[in-house]
Amino acid sequence: MKKFAVAILMSAISAGSAFAASVTNGDASAQTIVVTEGSSKTELQVGAGETVEFCSNGCFVTFSNGDREALTGGETVEIKGGKATIK
Repeated sequence: MKKFAVAILMSAISAGSAFAASVTNGDASAQTIVVTEGSSKTELQVGAGETVEFCSNGCFVTFSNGDREALTGGETVEIKGGKATIK
């Protein structure tokens, strides 16, 4: 029974990160996005060439150009040339 409980816990942990959104910065300089989850706002700095996971339960993201998008948690955001593309 103990092995079964551990297996369920590991599945839950790995499934949680599978549904997180991610942002990849393809630019040569760091980019900052503002992530709003519920009533909490966080500035997320993404370094050049870096990929960061965030937003596992849905959120709003404000990009440096002022655009705001709603994410559910499974999207991939790519920043290139200062523009964000959501896939």
